[in-house]
Amino acid sequence: MSGFEKGAYVICVDANGDGDYGRVASVRDGKVFVCFTTGCTAVACDTSGLSAVAPRAWMLATPFGHNRFNASCPDYDPECCAAYCPEKGGE
Repeated sequence: MSGFEKGAYVICVDANGDGDYGRVASVRDGKVFVCFTTGCTAVACDTSGLSAVAPRAWMLATPFGHNRFNASCPDYDPECCAAYCPEKGGE
């Protein structure tokens, strides 16, 4: 169990000590996938450099993950998203 859940705000610190803030998009197969941008893609992160953080005002105002946190958006699937998401060309 990773201890992270969808929607949590996190910071991911790499081996050089550089950190990026993001939001957990999904947790599956022991991996934590994090959205660091306003696009809908997420990156599998090494949990050793991942820490939960309290969301700051700027984080709440940043639409990390595009629509991935809307109830109508399924877990990321390129074929599904392309077919059903209007922003991805679907209907």
